[in-house]
Amino acid sequence: MENFTDLETAGKVPGRDSGSIISHAFDLYKGIFIYPLVAGLIFFIALSILFSLTGLWSSVVEISQTSQSMGAYNSEIYQELYRGTPFWTFAGGASLINILIFSPLIVGTIYVAHKKNLNQPIDFSDLFIGYRQNFLNIVLYGLIFSVVAMICTNLCYLPAVFVMPFLFLGFPFLLFQNVSAIDAVRKSIEVVKDHYGDFLLINLLAYLCSALGILACGIGVIITYLFYYSTMYSAYCAYVALPRQLEKN
Repeated sequence: MENFTDLETAGKVPGRDSGSIISHAFDLYKGIFIYPLVAGLIFFIALSILFSLTGLWSSVVEISQTSQSMGAYNSEIYQELYRGTPFWTFAGGASLINILIFSPLIVGTIYVAHKKNLNQPIDFSDLFIGYRQNFLNIVLYGLIFSVVAMICTNLCYLPAVFVMPFLFLGFPFLLFQNVSAIDAVRKSIEVVKDHYGDFLLINLLAYLCSALGILACGIGVIITYLFYYSTMYSAYCAYVALPRQLEKN
């Protein structure tokens, strides 16, 4: 297990402003993008398998072709998707994939960014540290994060802008302080509430930067999506501390 403490001096620490944090995260991300790319591909392949097993993929293709032939949006077509496919099986399965596979990969991306910041050698196994360390709490926090995000986005997206910043530091706390999921929520809220305006802007900018991959025919999002979570590491360094690796058991 990796153990960390605070007050490392070898790595770079960004200033407590959105510009410095986004710049710091970008500088790290461009040096490690191959690892988030692998993480994105793993998630994409798992989700594609789930689409195929549930029959949802063929249904989506059929609906898309029907919509194009009609030349307009038809809500009845999408209602048929709910009636004609095991949608709830898919929804539950997709959530399970997100929690069990993607949440540990988020933590792995943060760890890879940390090692890059300290100029330490990086192994592909570092991407999977979330499966070896504090896994249950990472999964539980992933569930909390996903449920909150889902509720907020279902309320016309706007609540997500104001609520999600409070959970912005949870994943770094899980990795570097090995806390429980509930403590990660509590610690994140405690830090963010004192700098809410900063985190509101950081969260929004990080999300927009991560979504830029959609412009590259959509597939580019596999590369850019995890930038959002890499930004969490830079914000943690700025507002909490730069962790120092003590030992490996």
